[in-house]
Amino acid sequence: MRDNSTLAKLLAEEDISVVHKKVPTAAFDVKRRELILPQWKEMPKTIQDLMTLHEVGHALWTSLDMLDKMRERKIEKSFVNVIEDARIEKKVMNKYLGTIRIFKNGYESLIKKDFFGTSGKDLSKHNLIDRINLHYKNNVGVPFSEDELVWVEKAGKTVTSDDVLDLAEELIAWMKENPESMGDPDESG
Repeated sequence: MRDNSTLAKLLAEEDISVVHKKVPTAAFDVKRRELILPQWKEMPKTIQDLMTLHEVGHALWTSLDMLDKMRERKIEKSFVNVIEDARIEKKVMNKYLGTIRIFKNGYESLIKKDFFGTSGKDLSKHNLIDRINLHYKNNVGVPFSEDELVWVEKAGKTVTSDDVLDLAEELIAWMKENPESMGDPDESG
């Protein structure tokens, strides 16, 4: 595994800490300003670069204020995370145009490794928020109904953290009213 610390600090435009830990995936600790990369037996450059760039996006645009509002409003974190991931990755690709291919290649590598656990599974059985996540992680052919495609598009159009929180709340309410979007927990997990 090569050291992406300097690159991460330059792109994040601050002196964040970059640490390698035995964790299942990368993360960014917004409070401690710590970018965490997993220590995998094999970490291809494409995946390490993808994870670094993704977490730099959180360093740049995911605020403590947003997370506090999420808790205050009692919005389910998994919904906020999926929509926020789509927002920050779009922002990274717009700010650093050379990263588009890195995201594409990195997600292709993760999909080949079955990182998302979807190999051999019927994606139509997954709940809507999980399918939105897979869509924005470059999984090809994720099925959506016409009503669900509206939410996929809305997730791709979020600009601010308040947009993310508002959309997460709206999507949770819509899914409760549309149980067919909830998927089959026995088939999707």
